[in-house]
Amino acid sequence: MMFLLKFNEEGRQVVRIENILVPTDFSENAQVAFTTAFNLAKQLEAKLFVLHVQDESTLRIALKEGLVEAASSDEELQTKIHQLIEMRFSSMLAGCDETDVPIEYLHRHGDPKSEIVEYAGEIRADMIVIGMRGVSAVTELIRTLLGSVTESVLRKSPCPTLVVRLDHEA
Repeated sequence: MMFLLKFNEEGRQVVRIENILVPTDFSENAQVAFTTAFNLAKQLEAKLFVLHVQDESTLRIALKEGLVEAASSDEELQTKIHQLIEMRFSSMLAGCDETDVPIEYLHRHGDPKSEIVEYAGEIRADMIVIGMRGVSAVTELIRTLLGSVTESVLRKSPCPTLVVRLDHEA
């Protein structure tokens, strides 16, 4: 773990959290996790890293988002998806005063389960704040068969991980 240990006036050790990672899929759950992470970063005077990992093909995302037109080339679809992701980052960061909290955001391609853990190590994250979907019969079945991203990050994280559920929203 990458904690900076300091001592308070009474000579007790205190943990210093400088880098907080919040992965996002731009869902409502991820927004609640982002808000929690932002507030923590502000209170702890930490830097906030926001990571989005694209795990699907460009065509699948373009179809899901309704971006495909009859004459769309691969390059045009990639550009549209990049613009969509930038728009979602902007929307997520709207209203955040970056003078209060320094924020870096990044978009990667790959498996979110491994990319999140890898990036946490790269930035020497002191904490990960991640959203979790509610549990239903369908999500329980999917989680049993495939394993959720949140559970995988919890198991493999190089640092403490705070899981924020939608019902944690203040």
